[in-house]
Amino acid sequence: MAQPLEITTESLKATPPTFVTALYMGGMTPADWVTALTLLYLALQIGLLIPHYVRKWKRWRNRDES
Repeated sequence: MAQPLEITTESLKATPPTFVTALYMGGMTPADWVTALTLLYLALQIGLLIPHYVRKWKRWRNRDES
């Protein structure tokens, strides 16, 4: 049983350097990837918030018309 555990442990230890190497091979530094992912995250958050606030505004507007 110890063999699969050792393979998993060693694989997890090698993951961060492998990931960074793959990023460099992709032509972008890790800082570039963090920037791109942050912008994607912000765009998704804005995309989710706009419909929420539009619904709130429509409810508020309809309440005032009644």
